[in-house]
Amino acid sequence: MLELLLLIKFIIFTGVIRVEHNRIGVILTSFLISVVILSLLKRIKGKRRYSYIFGFYGVVSLLLLINGAYFTQFNTLTSVHVIRQIPQLKTVGDNLKMLLDFRKIALLLELPVVYLYFRRLRRNHDPENKDTLKYRQNVLIAGVVALAALIQFFGHTGQLQSVASQELYFHHAMDMGRAIVSEHKAAAEVLTMEDRMERVRIRRNLVEGNYTGIGRDKNLIVIQVEALQDFVIGRTYLGQEITPNLNRLIKSQSSLYYDNYFQQVGKGNTSDAEFVSNNSLYPSSGEPTFMEYAENSYYGLPWLLRDNGYTAWAFHGNEREYWNRDVAYVNQGWQRFVAEDDFHFTEEVGFGMKDEDFLQQSAEYIQELDKVDENPFYAFLITLTSHTPFVIPEEDQHLQLKPEHTGTILGDYLQSVHYTDRELGRFIDSLKERDIMEESVLAIYGDHFGLNAVNEIDKEIMTRYLQVEYDFDHMMNIPLIINIPGENLGIRISTIGSQLDFYPTMANIMGYPIEKGIIFGRDLNNLQTTNYVYPASFMPLGSVITEQEVFEMSRDEVYEHSRAYDRITREPVDIEKFKNLYNRAIQEITISNYILENNRIISDY
Repeated sequence: MLELLLLIKFIIFTGVIRVEHNRIGVILTSFLISVVILSLLKRIKGKRRYSYIFGFYGVVSLLLLINGAYFTQFNTLTSVHVIRQIPQLKTVGDNLKMLLDFRKIALLLELPVVYLYFRRLRRNHDPENKDTLKYRQNVLIAGVVALAALIQFFGHTGQLQSVASQELYFHHAMDMGRAIVSEHKAAAEVLTMEDRMERVRIRRNLVEGNYTGIGRDKNLIVIQVEALQDFVIGRTYLGQEITPNLNRLIKSQSSLYYDNYFQQVGKGNTSDAEFVSNNSLYPSSGEPTFMEYAENSYYGLPWLLRDNGYTAWAFHGNEREYWNRDVAYVNQGWQRFVAEDDFHFTEEVGFGMKDEDFLQQSAEYIQELDKVDENPFYAFLITLTSHTPFVIPEEDQHLQLKPEHTGTILGDYLQSVHYTDRELGRFIDSLKERDIMEESVLAIYGDHFGLNAVNEIDKEIMTRYLQVEYDFDHMMNIPLIINIPGENLGIRISTIGSQLDFYPTMANIMGYPIEKGIIFGRDLNNLQTTNYVYPASFMPLGSVITEQEVFEMSRDEVYEHSRAYDRITREPVDIEKFKNLYNRAIQEITISNYILENNRIISDY
């Protein structure tokens, strides 16, 4: 009975994670491994075998549910690192209804019935006769032989990697193996990494040119806006501007607007966005970087500005220990962390205080920061209200929506972004009233996507709304706006870049050379070479976004199963032209991981 139920579960699960290649092989492999394990457990003597069998069945069912929900959010199966993130998973708790549907819930529905069945078996246990034991032995042998034959077949046809990377047991076995051996690097590999690091190190030699030093001696205020995607910028909805204040800032003659700018985050989402932006390092491939490498030494934008006389404060309306910020911020270079317990508020929305309270009170703190000494300051703010699931109080919903979008993920997203845009406008006005705005460079960017191209519901509603198939290049595209008062700019820049490029771009605008540390990004205003985006998550490792095209490495890790398309025409593109970029993408992220794992930034001081 259990074997049949598991077979049904594996069929459902491979549909949930959208296995496109070798689906039958993936299902059969999971099924046969389960048959072998169940046969071994059934050979245990006595009543305790029922507990082991049900325990195994329950764990597999739970793993299927967790992986299915995780895939919906991250476009990949879970890893052992995720277990260590459980204290931080209130994000998933708030989004649970968005990540679960009937197919996923069905993976657990029968568990109470199965539990009662095994409880009755245990209570009415009869010793096994020889015929039953012999039958189970035959089943075990047949399962092992069938599994071996299946593996041999796929190995012979070259598709073993495809099955292994998508199949539940193989995936978790390989993941645990990687976790065990990750700290045991071969000496040859270390030497190779040192050589590659030398080639990356030269990127910190910024070139003087466009906009170099136009922000020198000014304050720097950076706002990382929760889930702000670029598609809302300049767009109207029933004649209403979705982001009127950001639009006004972009149209200002003192602004630069980067419209071909992309998120570059890992499992830490918002916390990784700030890490990457301030350090120009790829996020950790395992845990959120602030959790896995909090104790490392860094030399990012906060340290650079501090070395040039600045005072650096970070502001966030969430709990100070969330994503380990209270620990990580010390080595990031922040001298003070103004967190949730530093603010006064009576109403919470989603994860904490509303942006209205956060931004208005942050303006007061910034006035205090401005008076610390005669030197300029660096203030880094992270908004919160426009976080999934985008549900805000009715009195803060000021967009008139079509009936078809009311109560949908798109309608709620537009309302929350519109609300945050209003509060950003009020914040800027507050800085002007305090005579701070004219003496400050202001940079605003989105941390990551709000609407997921992997989630079928999000993808469908966004495809209808944009009238083009919603894909990764739409999902990961975030705006970057830099305003330098008094400058004659008003320029829209379509050079492709990502959060990796924020630090070097801002360093050159502020007029301070990067003489320490290692950076992977480039100054987007003075590129000396073609730039690319190598996503560290959401798209499989090895994927590439160029100014004209997107290459998505196949999730089964077989290059020939990958896809590529033109970003304008949306037509397919030959994947063979991306092989060099695919290898460079893997190499870049591998080097960055090596630097994090070995705390190599300090050696370059």
